[in-house]
Amino acid sequence: MTTLVDMYAKFGCSAMIACYAKNGKAFEALKLFREMMLKTEEDVGPNSVTMVSVLQACAALAALEQGKLIHGYILRNGLEEYGIIPSVEHYASMVDLLGRANKLEEAAKFIDDMRIEPGPKVWGSLLGSSRIHCNVEFAERASTKLFQLEPANAGNYVLLADTYAEAGKWDEIEVKRQIHSFVSTDEFNPQIEQLHALLCELSSEMKEKGYVPQIKVVLYDLGEEEKERIVLGHSEKLALAFGLINTSNAEPIRITKNLRLCEDCHSFTKFISKFARKEILVRDVNRFHHFRDGVCSCGDYW
Repeated sequence: MTTLVDMYAKFGCSAMIACYAKNGKAFEALKLFREMMLKTEEDVGPNSVTMVSVLQACAALAALEQGKLIHGYILRNGLEEYGIIPSVEHYASMVDLLGRANKLEEAAKFIDDMRIEPGPKVWGSLLGSSRIHCNVEFAERASTKLFQLEPANAGNYVLLADTYAEAGKWDEIEVKRQIHSFVSTDEFNPQIEQLHALLCELSSEMKEKGYVPQIKVVLYDLGEEEKERIVLGHSEKLALAFGLINTSNAEPIRITKNLRLCEDCHSFTKFISKFARKEILVRDVNRFHHFRDGVCSCGDYW
């Protein structure tokens, strides 16, 4: 039964604390956590996964003080009351919570004071937050550690390069005397021409209804028209177009993304969910996004 619940959670369809947190239902996750803590007489208590999920819910709601209280409780009482030992996931969730609230200096100090050795998850949380807030100092600090811990992870190089580019530091994007190129288009898909044509048509029609391409995510010195062409070719948009072509009207579209969903793809998918009357579920590196009727479950905070 546990495996079955986990399976539904990974497909965006389940309902317990961890599933609520993963699917952008942060209020529901915290509400259920409070109910759990009141049912001690029924021998129902949190475990390590529960606490990580609750901290993730706090991050989704920018509930900084509540997250600090919960983490402090884990350190003080977790082992004695529930057998919970703070793990790398707990610390990474706290760094994510602090970083998303733009408390990057506090997040860095938190890492320095950790009781265990910070790993890729902790430094990755700091790098992701630094990218969101375009903070070069902390992005460099985190990426230096990540390049040592996981040198083959291309996502870390992408996040640092994007931070440099948004900050106007074009000369800093070269890594080890090589220019790293990451391609999102798929020219070998047999439907590629049909996908591009559909995206162009949808983009034109949605512009009339208020859609404005977020070309700021293209951090290159190009004209607006070329930037629009680039964002229209993002892999998640191609996947979305493929889903629109190859699924029935009643079927939801499910997409998995190996990086953080960019602002334009997020905006584009919201419009599509309303424009095409389609339920769309996107799982990026951070969380699930449930798009329906022009609204995302993350509340545009991810």
